[in-house]
Amino acid sequence: MNSRHIARFLAIALGSFSGLYSVQAHPLPEIPVWSFFEKEGKTRIEIEIDPRCFTDDPEEELYMLYWYLQRCDEAEKEEMFDLARKFIPTRLDLLFNASAGVGKPDFNCEFTTLGGRPLKALDDPVVIRAVWETTLPSSVVTYQVKAHKIGIYSVLFLNHVNDEAVPRIQTLFPGEESYILDLTAAK
Repeated sequence: MNSRHIARFLAIALGSFSGLYSVQAHPLPEIPVWSFFEKEGKTRIEIEIDPRCFTDDPEEELYMLYWYLQRCDEAEKEEMFDLARKFIPTRLDLLFNASAGVGKPDFNCEFTTLGGRPLKALDDPVVIRAVWETTLPSSVVTYQVKAHKIGIYSVLFLNHVNDEAVPRIQTLFPGEESYILDLTAAK
C-alpha cells in the first residue's frame, strides 16, 4: 500500500470516526498458508496477506476495514492484488520434493476477512486471499514451506489431506522450514 493510500485511509478513518474509535497498535500480521491436497494431485494453496504488510510499520497501522475497501476504485484494488502477488515470493517458498513439472504458482486474489470468511460488516478487517489451484504430478510426494530470512512476519503452516485437517500446525519464524508433509495419502 503506497503512502497515498495510507494517508487517504487515515484521513477518512480519523475524520469520520474521531471519538468513536481509539487509535492504537494492532498485532503484527502473520502469513497463514493453508494447503489442500486431494486424490489425483488436485491441490489448492491459499495464502492470506494483511495489507498492513505493505507498510513500513504494520503494528502502528490500523486494519483496513471493509467500509474503506468499498471506497477504493478498481485500479487501487488491483494494485493491492499486485502487491500481494509480489510480496508472497519475497517471504516464503513452497517446496515440493520434485520441482520438475510443478511450475511457478499463479495466484488469483480476492478480498476476504480474516480466515477467508466473506466480508459483511463495515468494520470487518480486510485481507487479501491469494489462491493457487493446480494438479501436481504423481512424482510429488512431499511438501513443505520455507520462511525467508527477510522481514518480521511469521508463517503459519496449515494443511489438509483428502478433506481432513492435518493435526500438526506449525509457526515458522523468518529463516525456518516447516516439517515435511507426506502426500502419499493423497495419491
